[in-house]
Amino acid sequence: MNMEEGAQPLKGKVAIVTGASRGIGSAIARRLSAEGAAVALVARTVAPGGQLAGSLEEVAAAIRTSGGTCCIIQANLANPVDRSGIVAECVATLGGLDILVNNAAWSRFVPIWEVSARHVELAMQMNLYAPLDLSQAALPHMEARGAGWILNISSATADLPPSAPWDLNDRKIQFNLHGHPTLYGTSKAALDRMTAGWAIELADRNIAANVLAPVGAVASEGALSVGGWDERDHIEPVEAMAEAAFQLCHRPANELSGRIARSLPLLEELGVHYRGLDGQAIEPMLM
Repeated sequence: MNMEEGAQPLKGKVAIVTGASRGIGSAIARRLSAEGAAVALVARTVAPGGQLAGSLEEVAAAIRTSGGTCCIIQANLANPVDRSGIVAECVATLGGLDILVNNAAWSRFVPIWEVSARHVELAMQMNLYAPLDLSQAALPHMEARGAGWILNISSATADLPPSAPWDLNDRKIQFNLHGHPTLYGTSKAALDRMTAGWAIELADRNIAANVLAPVGAVASEGALSVGGWDERDHIEPVEAMAEAAFQLCHRPANELSGRIARSLPLLEELGVHYRGLDGQAIEPMLM
C-alpha cells in the first residue's frame, strides 16, 4: 500500500497480468495488488520446479501473504484456444475486469535469415495476437464498469536500428549485429502500432491503452537465461517497470493514453519515484 497517499487507488479494481509467474509480470502483479487490485495471474508455469525460477503459486503466495486477493489461471498464450477463456474466468472468479496487462512474450534471438515459419508464428501469436484477443475480450467488461486500462509491455528492440554508415564498435550496433533482435523487435513494433490505434479508437470511451518498455534490460529470470549482458548494458530495477505500469493503470485515459512509454523517463516526467513491490517507499538506485 502507498502509505504516503493513505489510500489504495486500485481498491475494488480487478486486473489480469499475463506472464505473471516471474520477472516483470510478477513484479507488476504484486505492485498492482499492493495498491488494492485483485489480480488474475496468468502463465503456463503454475508450480515451482520449472526450467526457470518462478511460478504462479509463488507469486500468489506472496500476494496473499501481504493481504491481497488473486487467482491463478494456467494458459499457454501462444494457443488461441487456451487464451480464449482467460477473461471469462477472471470475471467469473474476481467479479469484473478493469485492467489488462499483456506482458507474456516469446522471443528467440537468432539471425533473421535463420528464422523459421514456426518462429514467426510463435512471435506473432504471443506478442501480437494474444494482446489483441485479450483486449477484445476485455473491452465489454471495461465499458460496463465505466473505465479501463490496457497496458502492453514492449521492448526497446522495437525501435528502428540506425542506418549506414555504422560504427561497428558502438554497443547498440553490436547488439543488433550479434544479438539478432529483428524478429522479436518486429513483433513488438507491431504491438506498439496496434496499441496506439487502440488508444485513439477508444478516445471517447474512457479506456486507456498504452505501451511500456524498459529503457534497457531488466534482470529478470528470462532475460538472464538469454545472457549476453555485461557492465556496458543499462540494467534497471524491476521495481521501476512495476511502478511505471501502476501509473499507466490508474491515471485517467484523457490524460495518459496512446503512449509508447519508457519506464524511467515516464516516472521522471510524472515526478514519481518508484516504490517497492509492496508499495513502500524505497531509495531509488542511481543510474
